Amino acid sequence: MRNANFILWRALVATPIAAGWGALAFYQWGFSPLITSITSFTLGAVLFYSLGRLANARLYKKYGLARKEYYFILDNLKEAKEKLSRLQKGFIKVRSINSFKQMIELNRLVRRIFSIVKKEPQRFYEAEAFFYSHLDSVVELSEKYAALNSHRMKNESVKQSLIETQETLNDLTKILENDLHQVLAKDIEHLSFELDVAKHSLKKRNLIDPNDKRRL
Repeated sequence: MRNANFILWRALVATPIAAGWGALAFYQWGFSPLITSITSFTLGAVLFYSLGRLANARLYKKYGLARKEYYFILDNLKEAKEKLSRLQKGFIKVRSINSFKQMIELNRLVRRIFSIVKKEPQRFYEAEAFFYSHLDSVVELSEKYAALNSHRMKNESVKQSLIETQETLNDLTKILENDLHQVLAKDIEHLSFELDVAKHSLKKRNLIDPNDKRRL
């Protein structure tokens, strides 16, 4: 959606300027139709391209990333989005309430991490293990579990596999929680710092009794 809006914005800026130049060149300065068309098109193309380069440069600077890094992260997010779709399909085959709750929690954690990195691509490096390993494990095991769980007739071997897979998914849920905590670690650290500063400021103003040991 951003790309579509970005292209439309560049076109809306470049087109009127190029058209205005064409009108001046033809009616005011007497350029021939051919020269007017060529120069107008060239001006529009240069503006369109330049606006794109300028906006992208500001975007890379905002996230503190090089161009190559930015597009590398976008590629990883694209792959992750496809895996998220595969994970969500597992809901259809799950039959038990406990399994359904487990799948909901897995999806919640996965989508939370994905959405944070999508919004702030520089955080990708704080969640590399998630994108390179943990997400794949969750998707593959969830698909295996959903497939086994869809069988109406379950022998002992299938039941044992279901139990083992569910236990592994429980372990992966904890790993995903750690991944989320890792992604949010800087925010948590920043919040703690802000609270310490605010507490110190209040004490200096004598709004807090120095002998009061209670926490804010």
